[in-house]
Amino acid sequence: MATEIIIRSNARIKSRQWWLKVTKALYQALKKYLSKNKSNVNILITTNKEIKNLNKKFRKINMPTDVLSFSSTIKEHLGDIVISIQKAKEQALKKNITLETELITLLTHGYLHLLGYDHKLPKEKKQMFRVQDKIIQCTSQEQ
Repeated sequence: MATEIIIRSNARIKSRQWWLKVTKALYQALKKYLSKNKSNVNILITTNKEIKNLNKKFRKINMPTDVLSFSSTIKEHLGDIVISIQKAKEQALKKNITLETELITLLTHGYLHLLGYDHKLPKEKKQMFRVQDKIIQCTSQEQ
């Protein structure tokens, strides 16, 4: 079975060239780690309004968030990752990094949740963010 990554957006994007650049970066960031799992992942880049609705429906939190992960019960499908482009832009500005870098960070974070990582407890948070930082560092060296 081949690994498949589907990236789509229902948010307004800068340009077709920018979107191609971003999707290529996201695909490359995941491809390396997905190949070990041989599972499919769907990625949706969306708006604050849409992610707020999903956050309210599935987590009972009535506010937008940056990234949501939804695990799948289907063996070949690891799950879905939803990222708010607006939150990503805000966070990129605050961190003084590119939007692409922030999207890769959020994608990595969501992907780790699909693999079972969490950050509710301090010990879990330390472990998850250590792995996240390692992946992002490897990704940034490849670009």
